[in-house]
Amino acid sequence: MKGAILSFLLSVTLFLTGSLMIYGQSGTKYVPLTAQLEIEVIVPLSISKEANLSFGFASPGNGTGYVTILPAENPQRTASGVATLLPSGSGIVSAAKFRVTGAPGAQVNISVPDYTFPLYHQGGTTSVNLNLTGSSNSLQLGPAGDGVFYVGGTVTMWWGQSLGVYSGTFNVTVCNN
Repeated sequence: MKGAILSFLLSVTLFLTGSLMIYGQSGTKYVPLTAQLEIEVIVPLSISKEANLSFGFASPGNGTGYVTILPAENPQRTASGVATLLPSGSGIVSAAKFRVTGAPGAQVNISVPDYTFPLYHQGGTTSVNLNLTGSSNSLQLGPAGDGVFYVGGTVTMWWGQSLGVYSGTFNVTVCNN
């Protein structure tokens, strides 16, 4: 008798579980839902360097001196403080020149670092300071999808520093507006 009751309860449990599953499924409703899809296909920006920033030859003088290159195609070079400009051959003085390519007419934001960079002597022990200046913080690409911008700056020199070549690197960033 106990076996029959247990068998009956097991059958009822299986039957009710199955019917509950069927009942749960029969209550499901199909509700159509739509979503919008968007994609924008663009011409990616690229940037290339066409000229380095080069200050030419200068003498520091007795104290603190500055040499400045304006950010332009044919940059003006000036000295202030106690720095003296020395003759520099053709092509030695230049602003850095960068070419940006992308979609024709695209508006591009330009970021030039605004902090002081050390330029190190070829021996690596002494440095001069460089502050950069960009020609613009934005640029509209032309009908061919390109444009250029320039980076100049000011080098600070001190009396008694090592003579020779000082160099360093800097990064610029461009992005779509």
